[in-house]
Amino acid sequence: IAPHTAMILPVRISGQKDLFGFIIAGVSACRALDQAYLNFYDQLAGTFNTAISNVYAYEQEQKRAEALAEIDRSKTAFFSNVSHEFRTPLTLMLGPLEDLLQAESEGHKKAQIEATHRNAMRLLKLVNNLLDYSRVEAGRIRAAYQMLDLAELTTDLASSFRSIIEKAGMELLVNCNKLTGDFYTDRQMWEKIVLNLLSNAFKYTLEGTITVDLTQEENFAVLRVTDTGVGIPEKELPHMFERFHRVENSAGRTHEGTGIGLSLVHELVHLHGGDISVTSIEGKGSTFIVKIPAGKAHLPEAQVIATTRETEISTVTAPFIREAYSLLQDEAKGDNDEVTRTSSDIVSTPDHTISLETNILIVDD
Repeated sequence: IAPHTAMILPVRISGQKDLFGFIIAGVSACRALDQAYLNFYDQLAGTFNTAISNVYAYEQEQKRAEALAEIDRSKTAFFSNVSHEFRTPLTLMLGPLEDLLQAESEGHKKAQIEATHRNAMRLLKLVNNLLDYSRVEAGRIRAAYQMLDLAELTTDLASSFRSIIEKAGMELLVNCNKLTGDFYTDRQMWEKIVLNLLSNAFKYTLEGTITVDLTQEENFAVLRVTDTGVGIPEKELPHMFERFHRVENSAGRTHEGTGIGLSLVHELVHLHGGDISVTSIEGKGSTFIVKIPAGKAHLPEAQVIATTRETEISTVTAPFIREAYSLLQDEAKGDNDEVTRTSSDIVSTPDHTISLETNILIVDD
């Protein structure tokens, strides 16, 4: 027997004031509409409300995720565009500055030009890191994986820091063993991995030793960069490879930084199918560990080059070395400024000492 009566049940979404809709459910003609039957319709409405609320919440979450992803893509595109816009005038500035450096043999003017050149190079390195990172995030970076002599390449890259590390009164130890496996790496990416880790170690190591080890452990090439620096607080360790993350109030040669270097290294290592980790004891030092798997099955086939290339002179080392020298010179300049200020602010006479520090009062009548 067809029903001749229907129940209209409201459908509400949790947290919403207005009704979402209605369910029209037929009432059986073979049964009395008693309290038990009414309870059944209440349960039916509740089930629909829960199901539709869950679907609505899922859709809203998807929309929020898509909006955040779009913001992230826009931010990545912005970094890429801004980096390009910065790099062009910086490159055009550096040419005349280098010409001026060659023309000026000595004197105060040469020192000013050198300082300008150093800081322009530091800014160029930052811009290049931002550009590299934005390319990786946008998936626009194209690698050229090939078999390289990683031991020789890593030794050369580490040795480029030897002079500045020794000038800072520290020791550089390099132990790069010949690898027997077939390890495919992108040359420029590997250079940036090694140089960023060395640069980071130099920034946060004021005395002691920086050690670079390259070994083969089973089917992995393992790079370790160890320092006797300030170390990393335990609570910060899980965040070290997050983009733009910085350890606040960390002692080192500089308090500046964007938090891009280590996150870029993290992305470059992952493009090799590898893994990076860090161990540290605050006040005693840190070790960054990079593991790259052997073979090429884990790499995009179209980006693997079959031929083996000889080790070439690095084209990306110079900005890292110049930045390190700049940090060391800034550190020395800070010490000299303190000595100069102390000696110039005090004048001694036979009878007493006079401080030249003055207070200036501005009086408005």
